[in-house]
Amino acid sequence: MPEISQAPHLSLRDDAIFRLFIRYTMPTIAAMLVTGIYVAIDGMFVGHFIGENGLAGIMLGYPIGSILYALGAMVGMGASALVSIKLGEGHTDQARIIVGNALSLCLIISLISCSLGIIFADDVLRWLGAEGEIFQMASDYLFWYFALGVFPVVSMAFSSLLRNDGEPNRVTWIMIFGGVLNVVLDWVFIVVIPWELTGAAIATMLSQAVTSLICLQHFFGKKTRLKINWQTLRLHWDSVKQISRLGLSSLLMYLYLSVVLTLHNKAFLWVGSAIHVAAYGIVSYTEAFFYLIFEGIALGIQPITSYNTGAGQTERVIKARNMAFAATLLVALSGVAFLYGFPDYVVYLFAGNNPTLLPEAVNGMHLYFWGLPMEGLLLVGATYFQSVNKAREASFLTGGKLILITLFIFTLAKFVGVNGVWIALPLCSLALTAWMIFTLRYNKKKSPN
Repeated sequence: MPEISQAPHLSLRDDAIFRLFIRYTMPTIAAMLVTGIYVAIDGMFVGHFIGENGLAGIMLGYPIGSILYALGAMVGMGASALVSIKLGEGHTDQARIIVGNALSLCLIISLISCSLGIIFADDVLRWLGAEGEIFQMASDYLFWYFALGVFPVVSMAFSSLLRNDGEPNRVTWIMIFGGVLNVVLDWVFIVVIPWELTGAAIATMLSQAVTSLICLQHFFGKKTRLKINWQTLRLHWDSVKQISRLGLSSLLMYLYLSVVLTLHNKAFLWVGSAIHVAAYGIVSYTEAFFYLIFEGIALGIQPITSYNTGAGQTERVIKARNMAFAATLLVALSGVAFLYGFPDYVVYLFAGNNPTLLPEAVNGMHLYFWGLPMEGLLLVGATYFQSVNKAREASFLTGGKLILITLFIFTLAKFVGVNGVWIALPLCSLALTAWMIFTLRYNKKKSPN
């Protein structure tokens, strides 16, 4: 193959950390902001053109379908961290094998998970307590999510790998294009053709199809040192094991998002009603906007911290991590100030003038969003641990969150009621942030990183 320049990868070792931070995080944050905008617009289309039953239906269905994003994140983040570490060590051939194996894993995982999703999605909806029109809407939504589910898995995995291959700006433009396409398709399939949540699912999956194929095209072209061929597609069990081990924390992180949405829905239907699920829909759509910014910061520093870990540049790793924490706090505190200052406007964006839904959503925002800064710090912290090959700490942080949130939600729901469900997540995040700070200080005493 023609000689490919190594400059994009060497710059991770040699350029100033602040310059790299701007170069990698700003386009990644921009990409995530676009994602956040079109996720929010999804909710606006559903809330305005389908109504509160539509919001309740998508809130019950989406957490189940988002398992696909969790699987894609596992492969993508595990493979991305390994690829950057191998490139930092100078092992390009091993990095190429990891990329090819990542695609094979995506296809195998998609086949299994989508088949199970089509078979068992309705049973999960019944367990959650869905019934009537809301059940049917959620069921239709999930059928199309899983029928076309290979695309979000590949899109999640290979947008991360493309960013690690020195193309953060290109990923941003791909995400912008996918976001605009999703909005257009929402209009077509929800407003012009009134397919309700079926239309919302098809619009999302078609936009994911386009972004996944564009990302994949790069790795079959001539301008990358990580080109996929038949040899790299053949599974190497050592590579599969390393991708799975290091990607486990991302799987748990995204499963946590799925589980926390599902558990909130279950608890609200247990101690409240469908109106609380709809209110939680508004809160979670709003949170998703900020969460994706935090994810953009975390994903932006991952190539920097992983490559410099492989290259033995510990001081650069710590400097990049601290910049990420500072940027996360700045965004989160600004978000808290806005959400507590103008909650009525946020509710109106998603539900219009709905006097029944407004007080429940505003109450939920007041009880829920004080934990936003800690949510951001936990996401960046887990990704940092993963990026420097500390899989145990990353998995413990995200796995612990899964266990704690389950205990917090149902205990507080039983003894406090609806308000207990609202405050469960911020209390859980407070406890885990304290643990994370202790772990970072402990690791600093043991070793430089």
